[in-house]
Amino acid sequence: MLKKISVTVVAAAIIMMSAVAVLAEGLPGNDVVGAVYAMTNDVTGNEVVVFTRDAKGILTKAASITTEGTGSGGGLDPLASQGSLVLSEDHRWLLAVNAGSNEISIFRVLPHGLDLVDKVDSGGVFPVSLTIFHDLVYVLNAGGSPNITGFYLSHKGTLTPLTDSTRSLGTGGFAQVGFDPHGGRLVVTNRADNTILVYPVGRDGLPVVNPATSPSHGLVPFGFIFDEQGYLLVAEAGSGAVSSYKMLHDGTLKVISPSVANGQAATCWIAGNMRGNVFTANTGSQTISAYQRRAGNGKLVLRNATSGVGNRPIDMAISVNGRFLYALDPADGAIDMFQIERDGNLTDLGTVVGGLSIFAQGIAAR
Repeated sequence: MLKKISVTVVAAAIIMMSAVAVLAEGLPGNDVVGAVYAMTNDVTGNEVVVFTRDAKGILTKAASITTEGTGSGGGLDPLASQGSLVLSEDHRWLLAVNAGSNEISIFRVLPHGLDLVDKVDSGGVFPVSLTIFHDLVYVLNAGGSPNITGFYLSHKGTLTPLTDSTRSLGTGGFAQVGFDPHGGRLVVTNRADNTILVYPVGRDGLPVVNPATSPSHGLVPFGFIFDEQGYLLVAEAGSGAVSSYKMLHDGTLKVISPSVANGQAATCWIAGNMRGNVFTANTGSQTISAYQRRAGNGKLVLRNATSGVGNRPIDMAISVNGRFLYALDPADGAIDMFQIERDGNLTDLGTVVGGLSIFAQGIAAR
């Protein structure tokens, strides 16, 4: 159970001072401009590891903070998902799944750290992916009878379950849940039967009962992102490729760029920035591929199949300024750091050791 903190000016000042003191060790002076967060997913006690980011994109490990829940443990990529650790749009809140204890933990984001403010039941078994749009949160529960379940995120960082929001997904292997840029639709990838589900969401925050189901152009649709125009870009683990789609009014998908191959293995995770740079982590090949998204039409071209390398890169995140890419690399217990150049290629900035184990999963950046 979480401890309640009296909300007074004095108490708030003490909390802030304590958080900064705990996290101050190893900070690079006043050069801290952002942060990266990674999740241990440890079955004995899940934690979020905080790395501060300087103006040159270099990370420094600052702290490990408990979620007060448990992870899944296991081997490489035990959650088989994208989006297990996510930031709200305004970067005020960080949400983490606890796959072992079937919970969601919510942190307030501090200048150099985190403050745990709430922990709730996920509404299912084995939560693996989260998505946030304004004050709406949905979680993908991939175990037991898979479902998506919704919550209301208050201005204090507490989560309240949305009545009648749970939607059964049936059978399959579900990898990610995500809102489109306008919050009007929820997308779920089913890697087991090569389909993509789209749920229109009403003004009450509730998805329709029966989603529009479209076949994935390539094999094993896994992680996905949207660009600012609302085009859907899906990484295909079985095809070593990315496909882009236009979402039609009825929720079905029209292929734009079909399975743009990179020649790599296990293309599971995908990240992109506002400049049209798109990257995939190809864990089986130990590489990161660079793509270019054409503005305004959702078309994709491969820029460099092996723009970056790592040991076993999985989850990725891009800094808020769009200049730096970070890949969680559990085989090294580290984060791989890259600068995104103007031509869309990557420059290796090295790795930062985070004490992460092979079962670590989830990354977010600001």
